[in-house]
Amino acid sequence: MIRLKKAVIITVFIAGAACVAAGCTEPEIVTPQSVGAEPDFQTKENIEIDWEQVQEDCQAALSKEDYPKGDYIDIDVERLDQNVIRLIWVLSNDATQVEALNYGPDYIKAFNDAAAVQDFSIKKSADGYYGGLWDKYTLELEIFTEGDIMKPENYYVNQIIDPGKNDPVIPVIRGNKETESSGESSSGTGKSK
Repeated sequence: MIRLKKAVIITVFIAGAACVAAGCTEPEIVTPQSVGAEPDFQTKENIEIDWEQVQEDCQAALSKEDYPKGDYIDIDVERLDQNVIRLIWVLSNDATQVEALNYGPDYIKAFNDAAAVQDFSIKKSADGYYGGLWDKYTLELEIFTEGDIMKPENYYVNQIIDPGKNDPVIPVIRGNKETESSGESSSGTGKSK
């Protein structure tokens, strides 16, 4: 019986020592690293947008699976001081103008929504609304096939949309040979570049 008591006492002592060594006496095993590190969801002023990241996120949103004729997108943000952003979408050579017209609004909205991820003050796009980015910036939209990259006269879409407008994406109307040779020009309704 005495041996059993000694064995129990030694076992309890070893278990107690192991708990102390392992820190099991702490009431809270995991302590927060920094107190007050809560996320801040307040809208901030003068957010600097990482436009390259916006372009990458937008390209990911406009996947080949959903937009099979889309080769790649590009952006021009060199005139931000003039409140102008140019969006460029190069399509495969077998793309049609109808596909360009269908892709256009999705590109405008995807770009806006990618920017809104960085700046919460930018309203997300919705049906009939391109989004808050386009309330501030003039949009220059160019959609064309890879083979026509150096031929603006062959672009499917070459349009300027003023801030706050949600004009539909319109095609470039090309004149026929007779109209072009007589010096007359046929252009789409709305602004063209």
